[in-house]
Amino acid sequence: MKRLLYIALIIACTACTEQPELSIRLHESAPMPSPRAGAACFVVDGQAYVFAGRNKEGNLLNDLWRYRPETDSWDSIGQAPMTTRVNPTACVKDGKVYLGLGFNGKHGRDSSYKRDWWEYNPAANTWFRLADYPNHYTDDATAFTGEEALYVGYGFCWNYRRDMFRYTIATNTWDSIDVNVSFHGYPTRSFGGTGCSCLGRHFMGTGYYRYSLDWWAELVDGTRWEKRTPVPGKTRTLAASAATDEYIYLAGGIHYGGVVTTGEVLRDIRRYAPDSDTWTYVAVLPVGLINHVCFTIGKRVYIGLGETEEWQFNDKLYWFEE
Repeated sequence: MKRLLYIALIIACTACTEQPELSIRLHESAPMPSPRAGAACFVVDGQAYVFAGRNKEGNLLNDLWRYRPETDSWDSIGQAPMTTRVNPTACVKDGKVYLGLGFNGKHGRDSSYKRDWWEYNPAANTWFRLADYPNHYTDDATAFTGEEALYVGYGFCWNYRRDMFRYTIATNTWDSIDVNVSFHGYPTRSFGGTGCSCLGRHFMGTGYYRYSLDWWAELVDGTRWEKRTPVPGKTRTLAASAATDEYIYLAGGIHYGGVVTTGEVLRDIRRYAPDSDTWTYVAVLPVGLINHVCFTIGKRVYIGLGETEEWQFNDKLYWFEE
């Protein structure tokens, strides 16, 4: 009887599987020579960069690779002048990259949660250390680029927090903006969320707090979150997102809904339109992905690397154009 019930549940779930509203064709890039999970990525002058993370042997990394879309090729830039780490954070302002933070894999002490913050100039391939992040909640933090400042927060260290800080580039200083950040029914604390900026606005959502989440909100005036339409489909954490000039694309992640519904690595790609506050299911990845990267170059959206639903390392980027 239990076996018949199990089969019936599989059939029922298969029958109600959500289908994409749009049919977007995905293409594959050339394999990355050094595949990894838990890396940071950023784009400068039409070139994509992947930094740090963890390789299939479990070793933490501090190297930097560049992807050239015009030739579909990868090249190594070398190692950064900082310790190895997983889940670092990066954002770009005026052709320069601001990055650091993350976790170096040594449990049991605050110093494993890295606070160092750096400026990287890709044009000159130079590094300059900046003021340290204000606390140790730095594992998988989310960052946004504003007009005059950067916004960083929602990292992890021993527990979940909702801290948000503003980094002012001109003065190399951090100050807290965690006064009216999270209220009105969506998580005040979470880990493993994803966010990016589009149309001059900053959005963030998903993540984990006791179970995976579907919340989606906008950071308004750098001082408060305003709730937006939740991410459709299954709740998720450790997804990835990136923005074009008009839309935000969110892909993959892992669904955890409790001890019965746990560990499902997701394959869907969702598109968010800030102007209408609406979501569209646009495509399905060839494999489910977790701890992956997502970035855009022009109207081309790239999703890949990370780990698959079989917990194998993925060495490809999958891309499409709007």
